[in-house]
Amino acid sequence: MTKHARLLGIVVALTWLGLSATTAAGGPSKDVWSGAWTFEMDRQDRPWLFFSDPNGKTVFRIGCGSHFELDAVYPGDAPKQDHTEASITIGNGKTQMDFAGFTYAGPESFPPNTSMFNQPDLGHPELAEDKWRGLENRVLDLLGAGQPLRVAAEGKSYVLPPVKAPRWRARFQKVC
Repeated sequence: MTKHARLLGIVVALTWLGLSATTAAGGPSKDVWSGAWTFEMDRQDRPWLFFSDPNGKTVFRIGCGSHFELDAVYPGDAPKQDHTEASITIGNGKTQMDFAGFTYAGPESFPPNTSMFNQPDLGHPELAEDKWRGLENRVLDLLGAGQPLRVAAEGKSYVLPPVKAPRWRARFQKVC
Protein backbone atom coordinates (compact mmCIF):
# COMPACT_ATOMS: atom_id res chain seq x y z
CA MET A 1 0.00 0.00 0.00
CA THR A 2 1.41 3.37 -0.95
CA LYS A 3 1.95 6.17 1.50
CA HIS A 4 -0.76 8.21 -0.28
CA ALA A 5 -3.33 5.38 -0.01
CA ARG A 6 -2.62 4.91 3.73
CA LEU A 7 -2.98 8.65 4.33
CA LEU A 8 -6.28 8.72 2.45
CA GLY A 9 -7.53 5.76 4.53
CA ILE A 10 -6.65 7.58 7.76
CA VAL A 11 -8.47 10.74 6.61
CA VAL A 12 -11.59 8.75 5.69
CA ALA A 13 -11.57 6.94 9.06
CA LEU A 14 -11.13 10.15 11.04
CA THR A 15 -13.90 11.86 9.06
CA TRP A 16 -16.26 8.95 9.74
CA LEU A 17 -15.43 9.00 13.46
CA GLY A 18 -15.98 12.78 13.59
CA LEU A 19 -19.41 12.53 11.97
CA SER A 20 -20.38 9.64 14.27
CA ALA A 21 -19.35 11.64 17.34
CA THR A 22 -21.32 14.69 16.19
CA THR A 23 -24.45 12.62 15.65
CA ALA A 24 -24.02 10.85 19.00
CA ALA A 25 -23.65 14.20 20.77
CA GLY A 26 -27.25 15.07 20.08
CA GLY A 27 -28.08 17.39 17.25
CA PRO A 28 -28.07 16.73 13.58
CA SER A 29 -24.68 16.18 12.06
CA LYS A 30 -23.33 19.02 9.95
CA ASP A 31 -24.91 17.40 6.89
CA VAL A 32 -28.03 15.33 7.54
CA TRP A 33 -28.14 13.58 4.17
CA SER A 34 -29.24 10.16 5.35
CA GLY A 35 -32.69 11.22 6.55
CA ALA A 36 -35.88 11.49 4.49
CA TRP A 37 -38.49 14.02 3.42
CA THR A 38 -42.15 13.08 3.89
CA PHE A 39 -45.43 14.81 3.30
CA GLU A 40 -48.50 13.86 5.29
CA MET A 41 -51.87 15.07 6.41
CA ASP A 42 -52.44 15.02 10.17
CA ARG A 43 -55.63 13.90 11.97
CA GLN A 44 -57.25 17.28 11.30
CA ASP A 45 -56.37 17.10 7.56
CA ARG A 46 -53.62 19.70 7.91
CA PRO A 47 -50.58 19.31 5.61
CA TRP A 48 -47.07 18.86 6.98
CA LEU A 49 -43.77 18.59 5.13
CA PHE A 50 -41.15 16.87 7.34
CA PHE A 51 -37.48 16.04 7.20
CA SER A 52 -36.61 13.29 9.68
CA ASP A 53 -33.23 11.88 10.63
CA PRO A 54 -32.48 8.14 10.22
CA ASN A 55 -33.93 7.53 13.72
CA GLY A 56 -37.27 9.07 12.73
CA LYS A 57 -36.68 12.26 14.73
CA THR A 58 -37.94 15.51 13.21
CA VAL A 59 -35.19 17.89 12.09
CA PHE A 60 -37.40 20.28 10.08
CA ARG A 61 -41.13 20.67 9.45
CA ILE A 62 -43.50 23.16 7.96
CA GLY A 63 -47.27 22.97 7.97
CA CYS A 64 -50.50 24.87 8.21
CA GLY A 65 -53.91 24.60 9.78
CA SER A 66 -55.25 27.29 12.06
CA HIS A 67 -52.00 29.10 11.21
CA PHE A 68 -48.73 28.50 9.35
CA GLU A 69 -46.01 26.80 11.41
CA LEU A 70 -42.27 26.31 10.85
CA ASP A 71 -40.16 24.21 13.25
CA ALA A 72 -36.50 23.26 12.88
CA VAL A 73 -33.65 21.98 15.01
CA TYR A 74 -31.90 25.17 16.07
CA PRO A 75 -28.29 25.05 14.83
CA GLY A 76 -27.00 27.64 17.30
CA ASP A 77 -26.18 27.19 20.98
CA ALA A 78 -28.94 25.88 23.21
CA PRO A 79 -30.86 28.72 24.86
CA LYS A 80 -30.70 29.14 28.62
CA GLN A 81 -34.51 29.04 28.87
CA ASP A 82 -37.56 28.28 26.74
CA HIS A 83 -39.18 30.95 24.59
CA THR A 84 -35.90 32.74 23.86
CA GLU A 85 -36.06 35.04 20.83
CA ALA A 86 -33.94 33.70 17.97
CA SER A 87 -33.67 33.67 14.21
CA ILE A 88 -32.54 31.25 11.55
CA THR A 89 -31.60 31.65 7.92
CA ILE A 90 -32.63 29.06 5.36
CA GLY A 91 -30.85 29.16 2.01
CA ASN A 92 -30.71 26.96 -1.06
CA GLY A 93 -27.60 28.30 -2.80
CA LYS A 94 -29.63 30.66 -5.00
CA THR A 95 -31.66 32.54 -2.42
CA GLN A 96 -32.15 32.69 1.32
CA MET A 97 -34.72 33.89 3.82
CA ASP A 98 -34.44 34.93 7.46
CA PHE A 99 -37.02 33.74 9.98
CA ALA A 100 -37.48 35.34 13.40
CA GLY A 101 -39.07 33.27 16.13
CA PHE A 102 -38.33 31.50 19.39
CA THR A 103 -36.38 28.52 20.69
CA TYR A 104 -37.62 25.81 23.02
CA ALA A 105 -36.22 22.62 24.46
CA GLY A 106 -36.66 20.06 21.71
CA PRO A 107 -39.69 17.81 22.28
CA GLU A 108 -39.33 14.03 22.25
CA SER A 109 -40.06 13.96 18.51
CA PHE A 110 -36.85 15.96 17.86
CA PRO A 111 -33.29 14.57 18.15
CA PRO A 112 -32.06 14.31 21.77
CA ASN A 113 -30.27 17.27 23.34
CA THR A 114 -31.43 19.77 20.73
CA SER A 115 -33.34 23.01 20.82
CA MET A 116 -36.27 23.62 18.53
CA PHE A 117 -36.77 26.85 16.61
CA ASN A 118 -40.42 27.80 16.08
CA GLN A 119 -42.02 30.49 13.98
CA PRO A 120 -45.78 30.87 13.58
CA ASP A 121 -47.33 32.62 10.59
CA LEU A 122 -43.96 33.21 8.90
CA GLY A 123 -43.49 36.03 11.39
CA HIS A 124 -46.20 38.15 9.76
CA PRO A 125 -49.73 37.30 10.97
CA GLU A 126 -50.86 40.87 10.18
CA LEU A 127 -50.31 40.73 6.41
CA ALA A 128 -53.19 41.18 3.99
CA GLU A 129 -54.17 38.07 1.98
CA ASP A 130 -52.33 39.04 -1.23
CA LYS A 131 -49.08 39.91 0.60
CA TRP A 132 -49.39 36.78 2.71
CA ARG A 133 -49.72 34.60 -0.43
CA GLY A 134 -46.63 36.26 -1.89
CA LEU A 135 -44.62 35.49 1.26
CA GLU A 136 -45.94 31.93 1.38
CA ASN A 137 -44.96 31.41 -2.27
CA ARG A 138 -41.42 32.69 -1.59
CA VAL A 139 -41.02 30.18 1.24
CA LEU A 140 -42.41 27.31 -0.83
CA ASP A 141 -40.21 28.34 -3.80
CA LEU A 142 -37.18 28.29 -1.47
CA LEU A 143 -38.03 24.79 -0.24
CA GLY A 144 -39.05 23.45 -3.65
CA ALA A 145 -36.08 24.69 -5.71
CA GLY A 146 -34.53 21.23 -5.92
CA GLN A 147 -31.41 22.42 -4.07
CA PRO A 148 -29.93 21.41 -0.70
CA LEU A 149 -31.16 23.60 2.16
CA ARG A 150 -28.75 25.16 4.66
CA VAL A 151 -30.27 26.04 8.04
CA ALA A 152 -28.03 28.49 9.90
CA ALA A 153 -27.89 30.50 13.13
CA GLU A 154 -25.12 31.95 15.27
CA GLY A 155 -22.44 30.95 12.76
CA LYS A 156 -23.45 27.27 12.89
CA SER A 157 -25.43 25.34 10.32
CA TYR A 158 -26.56 22.02 8.94
CA VAL A 159 -27.55 21.02 5.41
CA LEU A 160 -30.65 19.10 4.39
CA PRO A 161 -30.96 17.37 1.03
CA PRO A 162 -33.34 18.80 -1.59
CA VAL A 163 -37.02 18.24 -0.80
CA LYS A 164 -38.17 14.99 -2.37
CA ALA A 165 -41.78 14.24 -1.56
CA PRO A 166 -44.25 13.54 -4.39
CA ARG A 167 -46.54 16.47 -5.25
CA TRP A 168 -45.98 18.02 -1.82
CA ARG A 169 -46.39 21.63 -2.91
CA ALA A 170 -49.69 21.21 -4.79
CA ARG A 171 -51.11 19.18 -1.92
CA PHE A 172 -49.82 21.71 0.62
CA GLN A 173 -51.29 24.72 -1.18
CA LYS A 174 -54.62 22.99 -1.79
CA VAL A 175 -55.28 23.24 1.95
CA CYS A 176 -53.28 26.31 2.95
